[in-house]
Amino acid sequence: MRLRSIVLTIIFLCMIGGLLAGFFSHSIEAALTLQSINGTRQTGAVTPTSTPVATSGQPKAPTPVPGGAVVLAKDTFQRAVQTFWGTASDGHLWAGDANSIEVFSIAGGVGQIGHGNGAFNAVLGPLSTNAEVVFNASVNHFAAGNVNMGAVLRWTDSKNWYKALIDGARLQILSSVNGTITSLATMPFQARDGVTYSLRFRTLGANLFVRAWQSNQTEPVNWMLTVSNTALTQGMGGLRMLTQSVTIIKVTSFLETTVVSPS
Repeated sequence: MRLRSIVLTIIFLCMIGGLLAGFFSHSIEAALTLQSINGTRQTGAVTPTSTPVATSGQPKAPTPVPGGAVVLAKDTFQRAVQTFWGTASDGHLWAGDANSIEVFSIAGGVGQIGHGNGAFNAVLGPLSTNAEVVFNASVNHFAAGNVNMGAVLRWTDSKNWYKALIDGARLQILSSVNGTITSLATMPFQARDGVTYSLRFRTLGANLFVRAWQSNQTEPVNWMLTVSNTALTQGMGGLRMLTQSVTIIKVTSFLETTVVSPS
């Protein structure tokens, strides 16, 4: 009898234990799962989503500027000393001659064109139609029409471009179509050796506009030269410099934007 009672008691306890286990099974699983997730987070097995970081070789997205225009290309030249102009501060790679002819270099936080003889091109950014370039630069010595510094628009190659320049005595707009260079407009503009000047050049449809000023002074309100020409319709923006062997041109900034109005 005693043995039978013991067996019945054991069977009864097992039945009670099974009922309790079934009742609490979902709560236990949830607790174990939560503990597993918490443990995984603590060990770093779950990697949080990171924000992509642009590298220096990737052009940044165009930047809007006041008036609805968009930045197409920009360079502040704030990088290490190097031969050639390399990659601009906006991530675009300079083209034309700027990364192939050793008259181009970066030194002292400026883009330098030095000790060359002839015309040299530096272009940056995408193709555009209605665009504006503004740059700041100085020339160590202007030489009677044989040295100048200027901006180009609708540049497709060394033989096809519009250029606005200062040469120490004049402000001028030129066109080059299949290598034939034509003066479209000119006016007197005295520029001194070693002084930094700013030049703003714009194309809008068939119209070309330019103004220039000493960089530490106020920019003129009105365009100083305007002209119409339909020879070229699209191209890149950039710089074109005419130098002699003793010439050193220092460019401190370059900016190209889209144009949305003729103001």
